[in-house]
Amino acid sequence: MKLRDLCDIEAEGRNPYPFINAVRESPILCTEQHCKGNIFFCRILSRDLAEFRQLADAYAIRLTVTRHRSLQRRLKAYRLRIGLAAGILLGGMLIFYQSNVVQTIEVQGNTAVPASTITALLEQEGIRQGVWIASLDLTHCERRLRAAVPELAWVGIRHTGSRLVVEVTERKPKPEMLSEHTPCNIVSARDAQITDVQVYSGRLCRLIGDGVAKGDLIVSGVLEDKNGRTFYRHANAKITGIYTREAELTEYFTQRTTEETGRITKQRYLRLFGLRLPLPSGHPTYESSHVTETDTPFTFLGAELPCGIFQRTIAETTVTDITRTEEETKLALHAAIVRYEKNILSDVTILDRRLEYHTGADGITCRMYYRVEGEIGQTADFYLDLEDPAPTEKEQDSQ
Repeated sequence: MKLRDLCDIEAEGRNPYPFINAVRESPILCTEQHCKGNIFFCRILSRDLAEFRQLADAYAIRLTVTRHRSLQRRLKAYRLRIGLAAGILLGGMLIFYQSNVVQTIEVQGNTAVPASTITALLEQEGIRQGVWIASLDLTHCERRLRAAVPELAWVGIRHTGSRLVVEVTERKPKPEMLSEHTPCNIVSARDAQITDVQVYSGRLCRLIGDGVAKGDLIVSGVLEDKNGRTFYRHANAKITGIYTREAELTEYFTQRTTEETGRITKQRYLRLFGLRLPLPSGHPTYESSHVTETDTPFTFLGAELPCGIFQRTIAETTVTDITRTEEETKLALHAAIVRYEKNILSDVTILDRRLEYHTGADGITCRMYYRVEGEIGQTADFYLDLEDPAPTEKEQDSQ
């Protein structure tokens, strides 16, 4: 299909040459001219066909016209169809609008900081679906996001069409720096009886079976060589001992719970290019409620479209006080004790336990006494006398 509306002409007559000369002198645009016998062939624009016929009639020339299919001719047939023009205009406006508003927000590079936290902070700064991209100060939002989330070391916000991408780099936590050459002792962290000792560096001051109080020296970092010279080391050891631990838990007879009444109201919205257009739905007047939101996008050939159905489900709730029997309260208290031992005492071995229950007017209290075995050693730095310092381990090794 050609772009312009053209006609192929076959002009036949006894003497076509005067006609040919007249055509060449006229303003008619005539191309691809050639003669074959008494037939003149050429190509002209359709708009010049009427003037071309007048010349042919003046010179007694018979014309055979062949029109070509062209885009210009096809569009001319639709020139009076207002609906088509309006549709093209509306489509262009829709494409322009869709490419200049925020449709999707993607967060990349985050591991410790949830994406929901970042999008919630961006929404406070005015960045959300349906916002005009040109009105956003992305540099300001980057600074605000770094200030609000200390875990973020770098933030970059860019947009590709209607897609807004938030790229973040999280700070790497600094590892705890422990100098192996800093002089220190190993002391007891609890009142305990030593059951096992593994010394890697330092001088052992207590034996297995000895009782120690909190803060007592177990492994010393102060050593002497065979010549009586004192030097200092970073004591390192694993000390295991038996000690007691106490705790108290209480469960009350009256427990306040929040339950759903079964009354539910659903509010639906048509999400269209970031806008939420409300659909006919109810308006609840619940005193207390629980709200859940779901967003179901429309799809076409497996691809998500920038529109869909947004639904808010509002369930009425009520706060009630449940009175439990003594047996039910004891069962709840036993479950709390199991959770305490599983979480708080997970790093020790429970050797013995003693539980004392006390029933009061409001509930049941359990006093728990444990005899456990676990690590009791902890490091304790000490400071040197700078007037006459003894050599440290590094200095001693160099000597």
